[in-house]
Amino acid sequence: MKLIFIRHAETEWNQHGVIQGHKDSPLTARGALETSALLNALTDAGYPVDGVFTSPLGRARHMGQALAGHFQCPLAIEAALTEQSFGQYDGMTQARLAREHPDHFLALFSQDAAFCPPGGESLACASQRILRFVHEKMALATHQTFCVVTHGQVMQGMLALLRDGNLEHFNRYAQPNASYTVLEGGGGQGITLRRGIATHL
Repeated sequence: MKLIFIRHAETEWNQHGVIQGHKDSPLTARGALETSALLNALTDAGYPVDGVFTSPLGRARHMGQALAGHFQCPLAIEAALTEQSFGQYDGMTQARLAREHPDHFLALFSQDAAFCPPGGESLACASQRILRFVHEKMALATHQTFCVVTHGQVMQGMLALLRDGNLEHFNRYAQPNASYTVLEGGGGQGITLRRGIATHL
């Protein structure tokens, strides 16, 4: 089985450095172009996409719908793919958080995956949520290929766990908007991974 993990395209809040978490903002004009470029890249790569799983958040769902329409395949909403909740910091600019709560800013985005923002969830918890999804799908051991649309922060955590077995250096695994990562495996075998593919952007 192949899982093609995709980060949603650029949004207005991405452009302005706003922490989105469980909130949403519209795609930018660049985001629309990124979506088209990704669809073309996956088509050119010859992936036989059998279905799409997406986070329920609007920015991811937009990409999921575009993929499902392009490949004429089913779309399923998966709560496990939702972004980490930043609680009270959802909707705040990163610059403001760094200014007002520098320790929390560093913990959230580079230093401490176990840190839980007020009213939110830790990256450690969010990463385990998405990793359980990966193992569940990989265990099916079929020959199908699925696109999985999710978010930047939880993808960093998932990739750190898959590559390093821990979250100590999760910030090394940042993914550009509309980039993709291919996970292949299942059937009791190990998972191979090609990450951060962005040559189409």
